[in-house]
Amino acid sequence: MIDVIHFYRVWDLEKVKAFYGTLLQLPLYKDQGECLIYCAQGHGKIGFCTHHPSTFNDTSCITFVYETQEDVDAMYDYLVKHVDHIHPPSTNKTFDIYHFFCKDTQGLSLEFQVFLK
Repeated sequence: MIDVIHFYRVWDLEKVKAFYGTLLQLPLYKDQGECLIYCAQGHGKIGFCTHHPSTFNDTSCITFVYETQEDVDAMYDYLVKHVDHIHPPSTNKTFDIYHFFCKDTQGLSLEFQVFLK
């Protein structure tokens, strides 16, 4: 199973909490300190982060969430043969994820990851 998270760069997580958590009443899926992820009521998830690596196109990233590290590695092995701008998988201890980034044919940032906890 693959889940999707759309991430957006923001500057004030307290305002995000007030709008998406309180006003829109979206359930909080994960609070990662620098990043809040909300459930979009059966339509994947939406994340808001105060950080972004320089690989992101503008202020957004489409993230595909897998169930295992092996799934992420298999996708990397597949895409590395077809995509020019791709970074090898790594563990991000800050967010407790295993992931890699690449660009699609339009230059949009894509992330393929698994939550380790």
